[in-house]
Amino acid sequence: MNQSPITSKAPSRIEFIILMSVIVAVDALAIDGILPALSHISHEFGISEGNDRQYIVTSIFIGYAFGVMLFGVASDSFGRKRPIYVGFIIFLIGTVITVFASSFSMLLAGRVLQGVGAAGPQVIPTAITRDMYKGRGMAEVMSLIMMVFLMVPAFAPLIGQGILMISSWQGIFIMLGVYASLAFVWFAIRQPETLPPEKRVPFSVKQISASVKEVFRNQPAVKYMVAEGLTFAAVLAYITMAQQVFQEHYQLGERFPLYFGGLALVMMLASFVNSQLVERLGMRLLVLRGAAVLFAASLIYLAIILLNDQSVPLWSFMLYAAMAYFCFGLLFGNMHSLAMEEVGHIAGVAASVVGSVSVLIATILGGIIGSFYNDSITPVVLGFGILMVPIIYISWSDKRDATAG
Repeated sequence: MNQSPITSKAPSRIEFIILMSVIVAVDALAIDGILPALSHISHEFGISEGNDRQYIVTSIFIGYAFGVMLFGVASDSFGRKRPIYVGFIIFLIGTVITVFASSFSMLLAGRVLQGVGAAGPQVIPTAITRDMYKGRGMAEVMSLIMMVFLMVPAFAPLIGQGILMISSWQGIFIMLGVYASLAFVWFAIRQPETLPPEKRVPFSVKQISASVKEVFRNQPAVKYMVAEGLTFAAVLAYITMAQQVFQEHYQLGERFPLYFGGLALVMMLASFVNSQLVERLGMRLLVLRGAAVLFAASLIYLAIILLNDQSVPLWSFMLYAAMAYFCFGLLFGNMHSLAMEEVGHIAGVAASVVGSVSVLIATILGGIIGSFYNDSITPVVLGFGILMVPIIYISWSDKRDATAG
C-alpha cells in the first residue's frame, strides 16, 4: 500500500474496503430497498395513475445527477471528508422528509434530496482510494469495493420486503436513516483525510468552466457520455417498471425481490467476465458486441411477444432479462473508461460532467420508457432494443486505434 503521511493512521486494508463498500452502498440501498413498497406508497397517497409510482425511483436520480457534479468538484478543492459529511447530512435531511411526508410531492422532494446527498458517499470513495493506493493495488481494492456494491441491488429489495412484513413503508426509510447514520459515524471516526491542503485545487469557477467546455468539445468523450446515459436509461427503465412487472403482471407478490435480486447478480458476473476479456478484445469491441447482441435479442423476443398477444411466460422473460443484464455489465464496464480516455488530464471535472450528464440522460429517457408501461413487458423489451441502436453506431463509427481501447 502506498500511503502519504496524512494516511498513516488509516484503517487496515480490510476495514478500508468494508468501510468504503458500506458508504458507497447508501445510494443503491436507497434506490432498490424501496422497490417492494412502491404499491404501498402509491395506495397511501391515493395515486390514481399506476405509472406515477415510478417517480419515487426517478426522483432520486434527478438529485443524484446534480450531486455528482457538486461533490466531484468539491472533493478536489475542500478535501475528501468534508464533502462526504455534507452529503450524509443532506441525505439524512431528505430521509426525514420522506418519513414524515404528508403528500406525494413532499415525498418526492425528500427523494430528490436523498439523491443529492447520496452522490457524495457514492463518488468520493473512488478519489479516496486513489489517494491511498496506486497502480494494481488501487485496481484490486476498487474491484473489491465494486463487487460489494454490485451485490447490494440483489439483497436490498429483500431487506425492504422483510421490513414491510413487520412495519409500514416508512420503516424502510427509517432503516435507510439508521444505516446512513451508522456509516457516517464510522467514516468520521476511522477514516482520516487523504487529500492534504497543499495538494488541493483552488476552487475556481473560471477553471471549472474551462474544463467543462473542454469535455464537451471532445467528440469521443461526448459520444461515450451519451452512450453511457443510454445504457443507464435502459437499466433505469427496468428498475422503475420492475415492481409492476414482477408483482403485478406476473403476480409474484412477496417473491419479487428474489427474481429481481437474481438478475442483479448476473451483472456482477458480467463485470467479472469483462475484466477477463477487456485486455484481449478491447473496450470498444466489447461495447459493440454487447449492444449488438442485446439489440438482436430484443428484436427476436419482441416478435415472440407480439405473436403471443403480449403474453409470455415468466421463465422466458427471466432468460431475456438475464441476457440483457449480462450485456449491461459489459457496457457499463467499458463506456465510462472510453468517455474518460482523452480527458484524463482533467479527470476530476470530467468524471463529474460525464457522471452528471449521463444520469440526466438516463433519468429523462428511462422515465419516458417507464411511462409507457401497460401491464405488459413490451415497453421494457422495445426500450432496450431502441436504446442499443445509437450505442452500436457510436462504437462502430469510432475509428480510433482499436488497440488503445
